[in-house]
Amino acid sequence: MSADIPAGAPPMLRVRLFGGFRVDRDGGPPLSERWPRPSARTLVKLLAVSPGHSLHREQAMEICWPDADPQAALGSLRVALHAARRAIEPELAPRSVSSYLTGEGSLLRLDPRTVRIDADGAEALAEAALAHGGRAELAAALAAFTGELLPEDRYAPWAEPRRERLSALRERALLALAAAHLSAGAPEEAVPAAEQVLAAAPAEEEAHRVLIEAYVRQGLRRRAVAQYHLCREALDAEFGVRPGPETERLHRAALAAPVPAPRSVGPVLPAVVRQPPTAPLRGRDELLSRLLAADAPPVLVLTGEAGLGKTRLAGEAARRAAAGGTAVLWGAGHDAEGHTPYGPFTEALDGWLADRPTAERARAGAEYPELAALLPSLGRVRPESGRSPEEERDRLFRATAGLLGELAAERPVMVVLDDLHAGDAGSFQLLSHLARRSREVGSTWRFLAIVRPEELPASDLRRQVLDQLLRQSLAGSVELPRLSREACLALTADALGADGAVPERVWELSLGNPLFALELARAVRDGDGRTGTPEGVRQLVAERLGRLGPAARRVVDAVAVAGQDAALTEVLDVARRGGHPRLSAAEATEAVEVAVAASVVEERRVVSEGRPVAGLAFRHPLVRLTCYEGLSAARRRLLHSAYAEAVLRRRPDAVDTLATHLTRADDPRATGYLRQAAERAAALYANDTADRYYAELTGRLDALAAESARARIDRSAVLRRLGRFDEAARLLGEALEELERHGDADGRVLAAARLAELMPKTRGTEDGFRLLDSCPPGPGTPAAVGAPTIWPAGCCVSSRAGTRRAWSPRGPRRTRRRR
Repeated sequence: MSADIPAGAPPMLRVRLFGGFRVDRDGGPPLSERWPRPSARTLVKLLAVSPGHSLHREQAMEICWPDADPQAALGSLRVALHAARRAIEPELAPRSVSSYLTGEGSLLRLDPRTVRIDADGAEALAEAALAHGGRAELAAALAAFTGELLPEDRYAPWAEPRRERLSALRERALLALAAAHLSAGAPEEAVPAAEQVLAAAPAEEEAHRVLIEAYVRQGLRRRAVAQYHLCREALDAEFGVRPGPETERLHRAALAAPVPAPRSVGPVLPAVVRQPPTAPLRGRDELLSRLLAADAPPVLVLTGEAGLGKTRLAGEAARRAAAGGTAVLWGAGHDAEGHTPYGPFTEALDGWLADRPTAERARAGAEYPELAALLPSLGRVRPESGRSPEEERDRLFRATAGLLGELAAERPVMVVLDDLHAGDAGSFQLLSHLARRSREVGSTWRFLAIVRPEELPASDLRRQVLDQLLRQSLAGSVELPRLSREACLALTADALGADGAVPERVWELSLGNPLFALELARAVRDGDGRTGTPEGVRQLVAERLGRLGPAARRVVDAVAVAGQDAALTEVLDVARRGGHPRLSAAEATEAVEVAVAASVVEERRVVSEGRPVAGLAFRHPLVRLTCYEGLSAARRRLLHSAYAEAVLRRRPDAVDTLATHLTRADDPRATGYLRQAAERAAALYANDTADRYYAELTGRLDALAAESARARIDRSAVLRRLGRFDEAARLLGEALEELERHGDADGRVLAAARLAELMPKTRGTEDGFRLLDSCPPGPGTPAAVGAPTIWPAGCCVSSRAGTRRAWSPRGPRRTRRRR
């Protein structure tokens, strides 16, 4: 309570206009938040904003009830006055004089002794600070302006004069505070004050001058020049004039200011390649030289099949470049996150800024505010402007070029963009802009982009941007090949350790793919007994297959069942018929194109029936094995059956192919084709192949069947050629027992003759004689009993009975000799 109010006076009434009308008291009964009449609130507001807080009754009636006749307006005023007095002083007795809202003749008035208004206090503080205050007084005065004056009556004409007066006073205080900060050598503190002025009055030239000078003093040359142009646009739009001489002088000073170089501290390498590799890079020295060549174009596009080590090679190039003083920025696209806006560049720039000191990050954010909407390290604020998306994109591109240019002014810059194919179209457009700018200004920044072209269809805008860069010689392509045998084995030796022997099969299965070789080497090292493809290979293939649609998966499954190479016509046939619903010819053809574009399979000329035809093949045998292992047993049988039918329709003489597919389809016809394939291989002296066919044939036949015994006899001849006499003798013994069980005398003669022939090599000649004596040919034994294609000619043994049986392809014959 004021000192001039005597004891026992009513509590002080406080009227708040900033941020919305509110009334409270320092004591006494609490005031109700809800007034009985809106006109009562309006009357108090009107008095609070009027000069001297007093108003003639007729003025009040004209403002509050302009359309009412004088008598009705007077009645309304009396009612509103009564309600207002009761609202701000509930304890007021009837017919008593109010302590706050008084009437002196024709005047209505808020008593200055008992009423305090927040706008009056703020106004007094601001005028005092402007008259003879410093930074502290000005800041305190501005703090008293706690909000907009009566925002609920923003367009009421009776509040406008007071609002304009307070706004102008606050603007003067802000400008004075900004100037005081500049004078005190604190330009960074002057910026917020001047920006508040421009938020309310964009054409206030003095505020623009404060900002330009503050930016120049902070070394934010680009921001200072941009602020000048904002000032010029605002003055032209508002008043149709140009900036004054003082503003032009500051503009020239901004243009002449040197570009500050960033203070590089902390590690140069990004975190993703900061740790040194555990093993040397094998077989890539020539490629490293190309990636680090000084005369390379602004962009190098590193391509190659999955698993070749593109990221590993880029990491080694980044480490060597950093060792030579290059600043390395590393960003990547991520398929799992979708096409985030400018994702690879955001990661690269933000990763670099994260290692900078706070002051340097703040300077970068102030110089390039467009990047603050993109980079978390700069605060990631939402852009608020009336510019079109195209204008905002252009400003973002220029800001990125400016930031890289500052860094490149101190040292060369390499930006690695890993898996760029997972980035959005904006990332490719930004890369194009930066490559062009690098060529135009001769900057020392360059880009190494890792791309899988199969992820970018020809119709994709990203592919078109990349192709345009290559056509304009702004980019060069570096395709990563597979490792040589020597480098592949050295790589696996590194993984197995100094004492680890590298199996040749690692090279045979990996064919120089580093990922596959390392996975195979780990499987050898761990020795856990697992079969099939390694887990890392399965994951890679599963990720690639997951992007294919059902029709394209049918094509891949058909090629996996066919083997490493497959005729295109047969693949299309299987893809169309080997599933439900059946595909049309156009759908199957389109599915082939999708599978090829995804780089799961590739087009290749294959040999079918002695002539080259169009075909499909997996890029790597391990990929084919992984795809085949991923098929269920039921799916495999279905596809093998469909493939066998396709071969039967087109090349029925391909007995080997038919034998394989019918066997895996568990088709009853498999035994006939297995026998044909085995006999054909034996006739061509392909003994290993023949043995494999015969083994499969005997395995499919009933072990107790006579046909199985005949197959064992035929297989024994193949094993004899291979020098596997013990195995041949065992099979012949099994066949002899089975034929004897079935009473097949002619078959017993043949089996006994074959076994007797082998006994000199396995047991002894006498055993052979006894066997022949136990199985003599009968009078009805035909010539060439069961003679197979591979009958061994010229076999002669003698029996103790004095009978010489000479066995030949024409069958047994007897000659008698004297004992």
